[in-house]
Amino acid sequence: MIRTALWALGWALLLGGLLAATALLVLRQVTVLHTWHEYLIAAASFIPMLWVPLLLAALGLVLRLRGRWRLLAATLTLAVTAVTAWPMLPAPERSDSPQLAAEGSLTVLSSNVEYGGADVDVLTRLAGPEVDAIAIQEMTPDFEAFLAEAGLFERFPHRVGTAREDAGGSMLLSRTPLELIDRTEGTAFDNLLATTTLDGTLWHLAVVHTAPPQVGAEAWTADAAAVGAMVAPYTHGNLLLVGDFNAIAQHHTMRQLTADGSLRSLAAYGRGRGEGLWEPTWPVGHRIPPFARIDHALAGREVSGPRPVYETVPGTDHRALMVTVSPSA
Repeated sequence: MIRTALWALGWALLLGGLLAATALLVLRQVTVLHTWHEYLIAAASFIPMLWVPLLLAALGLVLRLRGRWRLLAATLTLAVTAVTAWPMLPAPERSDSPQLAAEGSLTVLSSNVEYGGADVDVLTRLAGPEVDAIAIQEMTPDFEAFLAEAGLFERFPHRVGTAREDAGGSMLLSRTPLELIDRTEGTAFDNLLATTTLDGTLWHLAVVHTAPPQVGAEAWTADAAAVGAMVAPYTHGNLLLVGDFNAIAQHHTMRQLTADGSLRSLAAYGRGRGEGLWEPTWPVGHRIPPFARIDHALAGREVSGPRPVYETVPGTDHRALMVTVSPSA
């Protein structure tokens, strides 16, 4: 009886794992499928978890085979786990000692505050003296008032953007003067592009919040395209995009934004020793643990910088990110 049950379980794990792994592999390779339906977008969010169905399939082989073949299957299981799961390991410990930024560098704190519910005290603490600008998504009138009461507008006296009762408000706060030069039209949420100057260096800084998959694949795709069109004229300069892109790096929209190399993710896999490890930013504070990194920092081709630092802010379902970039020249 036990042998029969293990035999059946082996088949279930093997076939189920292979089917799920095949589906994720197809979604990873044929990204245009993501634009067909929101369910496919949601399924593609699990591409970084490809190791799970592969591991289940390998375990199925262990249960199905006998003798030396079982030993071979067990070895395969360990190999699959080692090769496919390493990006899921926690990021290395970071030093809290301050790093000296190069002249003209720009440090930005970005946070989706989830309908203005984020902890203002924590956000204010994160916006230390090293931060030059703050990019806020889902800015509401109440949250704007909370920031004013906390004195953040005194430290960051320049701002552009909007506060809305829904999730659509986006705002940039800066220590140096800001000039709004463009914004997307017809998108679900506000996406803004502004300029500011630090130590004589002109920066183009965008706060991004594109449509989530649940509003439909068409809007999800169109919003990302609108952001790409907004920043396209400035990719040869000092350009930085931060915010909630509602897509992981493997999604079609992110692939399109970075396809020609004019924009690149500062958290891309393989960016230096010990970098590029998987750090999900959503959903935080829910029964389901975070599994998707949808908050990003994209830099233009003339910009360099280390991977972002991700911080947890109570009251919001997104992790905040901190990034410092410098002109490459």
